[in-house]
Amino acid sequence: MRTIISIQGGMASGKTTLARALEDAYPELHVYYENPYPIVQKRKELGLDIRTEDGFVENQRLFIQAEIERFRHFPDGHIILDRGPEDLEFYTLHYPQIHGQDWDMESRLKTELEALRRYRSDLIIYLHAPDHLLRERRDADHTRTRQSFEQHQPLWALEEKWYKQFPVYPIDTTAKTPEQVRQAAVHQLSSIGFLRRENEI
Repeated sequence: MRTIISIQGGMASGKTTLARALEDAYPELHVYYENPYPIVQKRKELGLDIRTEDGFVENQRLFIQAEIERFRHFPDGHIILDRGPEDLEFYTLHYPQIHGQDWDMESRLKTELEALRRYRSDLIIYLHAPDHLLRERRDADHTRTRQSFEQHQPLWALEEKWYKQFPVYPIDTTAKTPEQVRQAAVHQLSSIGFLRRENEI
């Protein structure tokens, strides 16, 4: 049996930091990190232009197929995802409209989206931070270029509202250190029986 928790939030909100902290504290967890680069490379090889409807459809089809295949190979147990299927679904549906396109992704990718929705997470931890703080964190992080930061930024206004349809636990990271964010996540995950309480370790 598998239980899947995904960590969601805007770029530079601390998703990977939280996932790594949970992985370090609870070695029994299976933690998986977002890795879009193989699909990005494949997109380049195929010459797909995501600024066109057909190019975007094929790009998202590749991502959805890869995500479903990844889920099929997950082991039993407790799984933490840095992002996850809900993020991919959201991006597929909303990216075109943010760029002024009326592409009907629900129809164009009906089969793929229906398949993807069978793999939704059991709980989402959503890390919230205001835009100015995300920008500060972006500028302070020299380990990643985050070249798509500006491109994705308008999506964040829609993201939090969209995620409310799922079982979601929000954490406002505005005035929290990474350790405090970890503690908040552990408290929630312990309360639902996903993790042992830290005083039980």
